[in-house]
Amino acid sequence: MKHKFLKIGFPIIILILALGAFGVVNRRRASAEINYFTAAANRGPLKRVVNATGVVQTVLTVPVGSQVSGQVQELYADFNSVVKRGQLLAKLDPRNLETQVANSRASVAAAQARVRSAQAEITNQAANLTSARASLEAARVTRDNTLVQFQRATEMNQRGITSKNDFDTAKANSDSAIARYNQAAAAIEQVQAQMVSTQAQLEQANAGLQQAGTELDRAQINLEYANIFSPVDGVVISRTVDVGQTVAASMQTPTLFTIATDLGQMQVNASVDEADIGSISDNAVVSFTVDAYPNDTFAGKIAEIRLSPQTVQNVVTYSVILSIENRELKLKPGMTANISVVVEKRDSALKIPNAALRYTPPNTTAPPAAEPELPTPAVKSASTTATRDSDSASIPLAPGQKWNPNDKIHFIAPSQHAPRPAVVWVLGPDKKPQSRDISVGISDGSSSDVISGDLKESDLVIVSDSTQATASGQPGFSLFGGNRGR
Repeated sequence: MKHKFLKIGFPIIILILALGAFGVVNRRRASAEINYFTAAANRGPLKRVVNATGVVQTVLTVPVGSQVSGQVQELYADFNSVVKRGQLLAKLDPRNLETQVANSRASVAAAQARVRSAQAEITNQAANLTSARASLEAARVTRDNTLVQFQRATEMNQRGITSKNDFDTAKANSDSAIARYNQAAAAIEQVQAQMVSTQAQLEQANAGLQQAGTELDRAQINLEYANIFSPVDGVVISRTVDVGQTVAASMQTPTLFTIATDLGQMQVNASVDEADIGSISDNAVVSFTVDAYPNDTFAGKIAEIRLSPQTVQNVVTYSVILSIENRELKLKPGMTANISVVVEKRDSALKIPNAALRYTPPNTTAPPAAEPELPTPAVKSASTTATRDSDSASIPLAPGQKWNPNDKIHFIAPSQHAPRPAVVWVLGPDKKPQSRDISVGISDGSSSDVISGDLKESDLVIVSDSTQATASGQPGFSLFGGNRGR
């Protein structure tokens, strides 16, 4: 049995060894022959773009509510109704409010009556004061006359001319006149004190009248609030009430309508990542698309770069407001906008694939990138550093918004993208890789701009080779539309 196994297995072992030797020879031959995949450096436009998403919004959306409670009696606007500022939108049942106005008017009438009563009392007391002063004057005359008679009776009594009875009578008359005079003087003081009290009552009545008048004004204003008017020109995009529905305005104002301002002028609230916000300025070129019109590209202008950050799951973004024209009314509130902001561009750039910047020949250590001589940057004109040029957009102000847009901070164009050194490999005359030192500028994600260095147009830069294709399990052809060399 053992001899039979050896007789059958020996040829199989010989075959396996032969196949292994054949594979080793083929691998050595393949390693000796490396295929290079290249792409030509060419000239063309190149843009550095910042992508973001945002929401299409109206410039101003005003929720219209009611400051009073009541039942909706009439509606004068519906969804998509075009309204003007001051136009009647709805009317609440005014009967309860009219009752409050009538009650306030009655309170005003009662307060007016109290004022008139106090005024009449003051007039009566003024007459009493005049009468008391006249009585005081009569008492003074009587007092003085009886005093003279008493003095005369006293002299005659001292001389013994008059009787004791006449003297006592004269003295009694004088004392009585003095008492009546003091009584009349006290009556004047009493009338004056009553007048002061009545004057205070009059002032209190006037204050009550003023308070009642204020309550009447408030009741009349509440009655006017039963009519709901539009505060702005715009379009009704939401209506939340129907006829017969009760509106309760107790703790907060209920929203009856939502009015969007002119839909021909819209805005997009874009969320820009913190890594890209430094590249954006007010004069950047902006375009965007929406899913509703995938074949249409809309233009916009940056109206405002807000400084308030939004942090969601440790991702920081900033709001960038775009001003857009919507004359055809294609854009509707709430649409998602896919935004592209061109922060830097070259009209005629020497472009190479980014894959060429990452390529290194097998079994070769990439040489350090030399510092090539960079072109002298152009001096930036004053217009590029201005806070806002004549073409910049601004957000229209709604009624009641009194701030000055020119007082806001506007961001100038950022400095140009700093060139960086790099190394690429090209096929030499001997079909061998040769390193070239270059300086690259902006990139659109797939290609980069060659600013300077030992590379010219139509040079074939190596982007990959057959060893990398074999290692990745890909067939040996170029994925970059370039040439295949040996």
